[in-house]
Amino acid sequence: MTTVDESVLAAAFLGALPSAARPAFEAEPELGARLAGLLDEAKAALGSFAASDDGFAAHLGGVLPADATPDTLARLRGGDLYLAYGCAAGETIALEAFEVEFGRDIDLAIARSGNVNLAKDEFRQLVRNKLFVATPGRRPKIADYAGRGDLRSWVRVTALRMIVDLVRQHAGDREVPLEAEALSAIPSPGDDPELDYIQRVFKTEFREALQTAFARLTPRERNLLRHQVLHGLNIDQVGALYRVHRTTAFRWIEKARRSLLQHARDALKQRLHVQSGEFLSIMRVVQGDLEVSVRRLLVSNIEVEPPEG
Repeated sequence: MTTVDESVLAAAFLGALPSAARPAFEAEPELGARLAGLLDEAKAALGSFAASDDGFAAHLGGVLPADATPDTLARLRGGDLYLAYGCAAGETIALEAFEVEFGRDIDLAIARSGNVNLAKDEFRQLVRNKLFVATPGRRPKIADYAGRGDLRSWVRVTALRMIVDLVRQHAGDREVPLEAEALSAIPSPGDDPELDYIQRVFKTEFREALQTAFARLTPRERNLLRHQVLHGLNIDQVGALYRVHRTTAFRWIEKARRSLLQHARDALKQRLHVQSGEFLSIMRVVQGDLEVSVRRLLVSNIEVEPPEG
């Protein structure tokens, strides 16, 4: 068991918390004990680091979001957080443990990429520099790990992003789609939890971008999509409904589809800061979710259509 005073842990933790989260934790009577328990569990798995225990408590408080509550502590990965803390502090035992635990994941990322002409050892060193070396005005990147997901997945994402950056550097001004630069660096669906993570992130972001895009359509465009996707009307039936030729109905529906995807592309570019060429690759990742997402958006009554100029 740790011998540090629980009140010291609590004070260090509270001092590093975002101010908006502090009242909820200050009202938690067992805060010190909970922090000590989390620390003991991590030490049982990894051993003790020379870096101070109250420093870990401060690190923990610093990575929590402003809306965190005491219940958040139960969902954190204490062992992973303690390892990241030790690596950020330059602890030899932590750095060695990181290499043993995650070295193969880093090697697999570069081996699967096929796009970067680097040996495994070279790429490992680049990852080490990225994660463990502080830059002016910034702490080591490993200190950004917040413990809300698996550290292994976090490391894999970091390695994947580094591969993307390297390929872009080699491409110069030429735009390289995400499909060419990154999808080959991740395994087939179902083989790796990291791909599932990336899919979940993209699907969530895409659904929200699609919702924004749907709101930007005109009432007629939304109704046209409802008629085709929800009501199952064909081109002739839509034309009859609007009393226009089937060619006109087809042109309207195609324009509505293109508008929806264009608005979604614009919204996604703003949310994820992706280039135009990357949108199609993200669409490939989320395509199985696209029809379901569109149907959810379309579940509403037919809108009144103002005259269109």
